Amino acid sequence: MNQLPIDIPLKNFHQNNGAKILPFAGFNMPINYKTGIINEHKNVRNHSGIFDVSHMGQILIENNESYLHKLEKYIPLQLKKLIKNRSHYSFLLNKDGGVIDDLIISNIDIKDKSYLYIVYNASRKKEDEEIFVSCAPNAEKIYNKNCLFAIQGPDSINVLKNIIDIPNNMNFFDILISKYNNNVIIVSRSGYTGEDGFELSIPNESAENLITDLLKNKNTMLCGLGSRDSLRLEAGLSLYGHELNENITPIEAGLLWALDKERLEDKHLNGNKVLSDQLKNKLYNKKIGLISSNKSMLRDGMTLFDNNNNQIGKITSGCFSPNLNKSIAIGYIKSEHNIDNPIFCEIRKKLELVKINNLPFVKKNYKKNGSTYE
Repeated sequence: MNQLPIDIPLKNFHQNNGAKILPFAGFNMPINYKTGIINEHKNVRNHSGIFDVSHMGQILIENNESYLHKLEKYIPLQLKKLIKNRSHYSFLLNKDGGVIDDLIISNIDIKDKSYLYIVYNASRKKEDEEIFVSCAPNAEKIYNKNCLFAIQGPDSINVLKNIIDIPNNMNFFDILISKYNNNVIIVSRSGYTGEDGFELSIPNESAENLITDLLKNKNTMLCGLGSRDSLRLEAGLSLYGHELNENITPIEAGLLWALDKERLEDKHLNGNKVLSDQLKNKLYNKKIGLISSNKSMLRDGMTLFDNNNNQIGKITSGCFSPNLNKSIAIGYIKSEHNIDNPIFCEIRKKLELVKINNLPFVKKNYKKNGSTYE
């Protein structure tokens, strides 16, 4: 029997603010508000928007050498060398190098104790937590007691600084502990929109007060998963279940930059031989960006063809881009296809020419400086 979707802690707050609530990844989530997805999207690009992403997994794992060694079987980082108060984008890998999930992993101290703080996808909680708990039996899942918010956009730093104490020189993927209403909160300069922004993990009892304080800024609005998706697609960011799954490696997904090259030589790492072979032989599908040549909408699952009507790939994500005023998509094509040759998409049983576009479609605006390791 299918379980009913779970309500996030602030579901009533969102409904009272005009949210359209629909099931997503096992949770009742805000999809959009009264102003609509396009207005939410543009507000994030120009000012700031707040996303409630409390459906995501959050876990604390002690920085114990034995735990870290076990986790390094799945995670292609040198976990023992991660810099304090820094985050890193990474993965859990299966034995073939496929992506079980993509993660944000941070090295932080909370109340004088050192932890890995990991944020992971709601749809992969069961699979991820089996691994986390097998590697670290006392791992603490904190998503049941902490909401997770993302405030995104160029105004986000000024909005947030009026409410909590954060330094001006905090960079993209820096993470720190701050306080709000005497609650310890985890603050990272991160997000999944391509804009500057922050993610805030805060105890449930203070969550509504915090989001209400953030909304006192007149240029800040509540945003749902609809605009979160169009923003991340414009930024060329992969989404689990679309560009990533257990049959796609990080190399195939164009995410080689997120792999520690030394770990690829480590036989302890799941799939290291597959990944090394892919690097050497370059025989894998290519991830590409696409733009519609007309007003047709590009959608997930549409098939791609060459000019001889041979099937060469599929679209994995597609949407209307408010910034480009066109439909955009990410997809995979066969390695042997020359990207200088035309590509056609099957739309309503007709083949329409689509244009290849470098990713991202829209320039990212992260405040960037710093490295991953000590």
